[in-house]
Amino acid sequence: MCMKTNFISFICVLAAFGLYSCDSDNSDKGTATVGFYLTDAPATEGVKSVNIDVQSITYSLDGEKWESLNVEPFEIDLLKFSNGKDSLLSNIQLEEGVKVQQIRLTLGDNNYLVLEDGTSVELKTPSAQQSGLKFNVHSVAELTSGYKTVIDFDAARSIVKQGNGTYSLKPVIRAYIEANTSFISGYIVPANEMMRVFTVTSQGDTISTLSDTTQNNFFMLHGLFSGSYDLKAQDLATNEILTIRSGLNLIGGTDMPLGEVSVE
Repeated sequence: MCMKTNFISFICVLAAFGLYSCDSDNSDKGTATVGFYLTDAPATEGVKSVNIDVQSITYSLDGEKWESLNVEPFEIDLLKFSNGKDSLLSNIQLEEGVKVQQIRLTLGDNNYLVLEDGTSVELKTPSAQQSGLKFNVHSVAELTSGYKTVIDFDAARSIVKQGNGTYSLKPVIRAYIEANTSFISGYIVPANEMMRVFTVTSQGDTISTLSDTTQNNFFMLHGLFSGSYDLKAQDLATNEILTIRSGLNLIGGTDMPLGEVSVE
C-alpha cells in the first residue's frame, strides 16, 4: 500500500512538473513590435502629387479574422514616400514569430492627383471604397523578433487615364515583410534625364521606380527577395528600354548600391 501511494505521488509530481514546463515554455515566448509602413513607386512625369484618403487599415494573421490598426482616417501624398522613403502608420504587438498574412486598405472619397500645372484631378476608386483593397503580405524570413511590414503603393501603375480625360485609381499594391529583403540603388548618368528604372526576374516579374533628378538622378528598388535580376531603364521621351546591368544576384538581406550607372 505504501509503495502504491509513493508511486501515485511520484506520478503526480511528474505531471505537475510537465504542466509547469509547458507553462514555462509558453511564457518564454515574448511579444514583438510589428510596424506598418507605407511607401510608393513614383508616378509618371507630369504628376506633382498623388493624394489618397485612407479610412481604415485592417490586418489578418490567418486570412479569416481581421483586426484594425489603431489609425485615424488620414490623407497622404504618396509621392513624398518613394525611392526608399516610407511613413510609419502604426505599431502593433504580436507574439514572436507570428507573421501578418494579409492587409486590407479602405479608401474614402477624397482621392485626387495634382498635375504639374497645379490642376487638381479627381481619382475615382469605387472598389476600394466599397469593400477595401485586400492583398497578401509576402515573406521568406523566419522571424524571431520585431519586424517591418511594408505596404508598397505603385502610383505609376495605379493611375489610369480614361479616354474622356478623367482619371481613375486602380491600385497596384504589394506588401512584404522587410526582413531578409534587399535593395538595388544607384545614380543614373546623365543626371538631368528622369528614367523609369526597373528590375526583371526570370519569371518576368517587375518592380519599378522613377529616378529623382533633384537628387542626382537617384533611384532605389527595394523589397527584393533572393534571386537573379536584370536592371533596365526606360527613356521617358522615346520609350526606348536600355539594359543597365544583367544577372545581378541578390542574397536576402544583402543590399547592392551601384553608385553611378550610365545608360548612354
